[in-house]
Order: sequence, then C-alpha cells, then structure tokens
Amino acid sequence: MVSPTGAVVPRALERDTARNRALRLHGKGLFLVPAALYLAALTFFPMYQLVRMSFSHVTPEVLYKPWPFVGLSEFQQAIKSPDFSQALLNTLIYVGVVLFTGLVGGFIAALILWRSTPLTSIAFGVVVFVWAMPPLVNASVWRFLLDQRGLVDSILALFHLPAVLWLAEGRLPLVAVALVNAWASVPFATIVYRAALMDIPQELLEAAAVDGAVPRQIVLRVIVPLLRPVIVVLSVVTIVYAFRSFDFIYIMTSGGPGTISTTLPYLAYREAFQVYQYSVGAATAVIAVLIVLVMAVVYMRQVRAEQR
Repeated sequence: MVSPTGAVVPRALERDTARNRALRLHGKGLFLVPAALYLAALTFFPMYQLVRMSFSHVTPEVLYKPWPFVGLSEFQQAIKSPDFSQALLNTLIYVGVVLFTGLVGGFIAALILWRSTPLTSIAFGVVVFVWAMPPLVNASVWRFLLDQRGLVDSILALFHLPAVLWLAEGRLPLVAVALVNAWASVPFATIVYRAALMDIPQELLEAAAVDGAVPRQIVLRVIVPLLRPVIVVLSVVTIVYAFRSFDFIYIMTSGGPGTISTTLPYLAYREAFQVYQYSVGAATAVIAVLIVLVMAVVYMRQVRAEQR
C-alpha cells in the first residue's frame, strides 16, 4: 500500500487501520442500540398490537385472552358507524383551519420578524416560548379564556357585546379548538419561514425595488415563489400535525358538545376507552394512521424532489 505522500505503508499497519475503522463503525452501531430498543418498545410493538387488535374482535371479556380473528369486519363496523362520517368531516375542517391559519399567520409573523432588531429578538423569544409550551398548558389556558365566564367574554361585556359560547355553540367549539391548535403551530411556521427569508439574496429584492415593484408585489411575486418549496413541505408537516391532534380536543371540549368537535383520533379513543369497543377503536385508529402515513409519503417525496 502506498500513502498519498508516496511512502510505502506496511501490510500490518494497513490491517491495523482497517481493524480500527471496523471497531469505530461497531462502536457507532452500539450507540444506536438504545434508540432501537426505545422505538421497538414504545412504537413498533404498540403499533403491531394496534393492527392485530383491529383485525380481531376484542371486548373486555377477552382482553386478556386470545383474540379471535375476524378480518375486516371491525373496519366495516367502524366506517358504517354514524359518528365516523361526522368525525371525518370534522377532521377535514379542523385540519383546514389549522393549515390556513398556521401558514398565513406564520408567514406574516416571519415577515414582521425578518429584520434583526433588539425588539425583534424579544418578540422572537416570545415566539419560541409559545412554540415550546406543552399542549396541556396551552389548551388549559385557552379553555379558561374561552369559557362562558372567561376573560374573552368578560372583555366583550366591557364593550356591551353579547357573550359567545365559544366551546358550546354550533360549529364554534371545533373552530375554536382548531384556532388554538393553530396558535400553537404558528411559532413553528414562523421559525421555518424566517430561516428561509434570511437565505433570500438581498440583491433580488433590491433589483425588484429598482424595477418599480411595491412591497406587496415583492412579497407576492418574488418572496412567495422563492419560498414555494418551504411552503409545500411546511404544509405537509402542518397537515400531519393537525390530523393527529388529540390533546387540545380532549382538554378543551372532550369531543363535544355531542360529536361537534370529535375528530378521528378522538373517536378512536372514545370507542376504545369510553364505549369499550376496543377493536372498533383500533380500526378507527389504524385508518387515521394510514391517512397520516400517506401524508408522510407525500412529505418524503417532496423533500427528495427539492433535494434533486
């Protein structure tokens, strides 16, 4: 073996180098063992049990006994349920509100925080704080604010406006929870948008301004087209995030009143842990997971396309 400097490397040294390289690779592989065990215990095994339960007929009487295999009958029962179509429609509305509010609100906030100033740094810190706040805290605070005797209705009363039943009237509970979820997703979108805006060459914006473009035209015809890959990827991530949302609905409305704010993930929980139809709940959850997987595949394809 000849080194890059032209010197001859002994065979023994070559074998030692190869052995050290193999040991380093082996050591790196050992570091992956805890993560693999974690995924196996908390992700793969529960998912396997969920799928197995969805193809079985599981009741409280046989929960700790062998589960009888019934094929797709539980899926058929879940889809034929009168609450399924309502939950699917609610899920689409919920995702649409979170997607539109999150993308538009995050974009506007990113434009405001684009330029680095001391005030911008403080505002950006607040954005990061809201993003890092646990959903349990976010939902609990907003439930208190939107309650019939909460702060929002108290402010309306100061202006002699009627109180609004944000969590109890018509479609308002679903929209209110979706807006709260969007409030939690806007900071993430703001961070992603702002990072993308910082990468835009200033020469392009200056050239557009020299050509007579007003700020609105610069945003719509220069900035938005440049951010199209980011918008597409962020849209898929936001859809997946909103579709699997459970905690906000559970804390703020518990899927009610009735089934007004029940989405597919919450319907799966209710069927399994409130009605004790475990297999129907598992089938509903599997359907929700399949939809999320489709979104994930779209996201991965888009990321690979942008990389190419």
